[in-house]
Amino acid sequence: MKRLFSSLRLLQIHRAVIFCRRKFGERGAVIAMAFLIGTAGAAAAAALKMLVFALARFTQWLGSHPEYGLLFFLTPLAGIALSYAVQRLFGGVRYAKSLSPLILALHLHKTSIPVREVWTHILSSGLAVGLGGSAGLEAPSVLTGAAIGANAGSRMHIDRKQRLLLIGCGAAAAISAIFNSPIGGVLFAVEVLLPEFSVGALVPMLLSSAVATVVYRVIFSRSAEPMLAIGSDWRTDAVPFYVLCAVFSAFVGVYVIRTAYRLGAELRHRIPNSRLRLLAGGTALCVILVIFPSLRGQGYLRIVQLFDGDLEALRASAPLLRFLGNDALILTLIIVAGIMLKVVSSVLTVESGGDGGIFAPSMYIGAFTGFAFARAVNLTGIIELQEPNFVVAGMCGVFTAVMRAPLTGVFLIAEVTGGYILLVPLMISSAVAWFCARRFEPESIYRKALIENKLLIGDRDHAMLQRLPVRLSLEKNYPVLRAGEPASRLGSLLASKETARAIYPVLDERGFLLGVVFPEQNLAAMLDPQLFGTLLIFDLMSSPKGMVSSDDDLDWAMTNIERYGLTYLPVRDQNGKFAGFISKSTIFSRYRQSVRDADSF
Repeated sequence: MKRLFSSLRLLQIHRAVIFCRRKFGERGAVIAMAFLIGTAGAAAAAALKMLVFALARFTQWLGSHPEYGLLFFLTPLAGIALSYAVQRLFGGVRYAKSLSPLILALHLHKTSIPVREVWTHILSSGLAVGLGGSAGLEAPSVLTGAAIGANAGSRMHIDRKQRLLLIGCGAAAAISAIFNSPIGGVLFAVEVLLPEFSVGALVPMLLSSAVATVVYRVIFSRSAEPMLAIGSDWRTDAVPFYVLCAVFSAFVGVYVIRTAYRLGAELRHRIPNSRLRLLAGGTALCVILVIFPSLRGQGYLRIVQLFDGDLEALRASAPLLRFLGNDALILTLIIVAGIMLKVVSSVLTVESGGDGGIFAPSMYIGAFTGFAFARAVNLTGIIELQEPNFVVAGMCGVFTAVMRAPLTGVFLIAEVTGGYILLVPLMISSAVAWFCARRFEPESIYRKALIENKLLIGDRDHAMLQRLPVRLSLEKNYPVLRAGEPASRLGSLLASKETARAIYPVLDERGFLLGVVFPEQNLAAMLDPQLFGTLLIFDLMSSPKGMVSSDDDLDWAMTNIERYGLTYLPVRDQNGKFAGFISKSTIFSRYRQSVRDADSF
């Protein structure tokens, strides 16, 4: 009976999408799908949050009872183990815990995502983070939203290009629901996942993101109150310090990227066995978290405490440090741990077998960075900075430095704080942090591994050409010359309008390219009939340069054209035989068409 009702609901949705397609065209179908994906994305985010809240309450109950102290100590390890079991049992070999594989797939215009990823990330990350793992829920939510968008588009027979857009709708809906940030969700999808899409692509993403925010609020009956409420405006005399704070945040962001990248690689290299890595990494994580419990979970509660200036609650979160007997020293250690160890605990959580992301840890680290900077300046007596404002500015700076999404950083933090009072300081923090971080670490945390393994290139123009194979742009209709033929053969070809070309291939009997003939380069010989009559094609031909394969991409073809200063580039097939030429003008034409396709919705 449940399957029957499910089939009927799917049939109704399918009919609604078909109606929109007939009435308003393909764009109408995409808009209808964006509405549905926004609803489903919000429901998935809500389910994940409910699971995490329930497990967090359970761990808090264990922590409040000393007789269960050992169990409370081991809950992060248990969460990682359960998350690992979910991944192995249900995730399959393609299970990804980072956005990097999704970014690569979208770059290659691959839209096939297993339907199981609609729910596996919810269960896996919920167990890992809910039981104390130090990671964020945003990356699993984005992967879930992307899976919803991809599978919804596939079920409704949306073409591949529009399915890419629906994947972006699912990702935007996930971020929007979690942060109550519809604009931030859209900008994140555009800046991080689909940077090649134009402004026209924002329309369905805006709808999906807005719907997700509404649905999420309805589910949780959540008021419009932001997580952080700015109570005072920013001061102009503090602008130089916002700049300095952004520079400091940029260096912290670079530290986060490099630590996450190197520590993860080191763990996989030193402990290749996944079960041993789970035990070793999970145990190390438990030790860190028992000393600094403030690093448990996503850490948003600690951000609120910093913002509110509730330092006593922050000190109370580390009972094992009370033996130091110095409140200032305890607070300093907690802040340093928040900046330096949060990324370590996040890497241990994920690389040991858990599931989660670096999104929330970046904001956590940024909040502690901004607070530490403002408190240090205030202690000097030079100026009295507004510490809550710098907590927010630090969040924006570190987030931008790690994610390389400056617009997302500005608007996401602005929406999290419930207003745009700090818009100018956020713009300063985002711009300066982005600029400084790029000087030391060119790529974001998600793209670094892809770039270094040559799976992805950062330049948009090169990225477009990289997706286009040479074989689709070949010019094959060329008269063939033989090396032993008289030069007069070239003259007869040029005399005919049908066979006149700017370049001719010279092939052997097996079809391999021996050389090329450029009539323009042999113009002097052609104007001397007596000399021309004594020459062979062999005397006129030049060695082929920069030859590429038909399976290569246009980016590599263009690289060879520029390297050798060519207009036409010879191409060979898989057997090494001559397949045709590709011209610079053809590559430019294909590039312009790709730009038009990206700009159209």
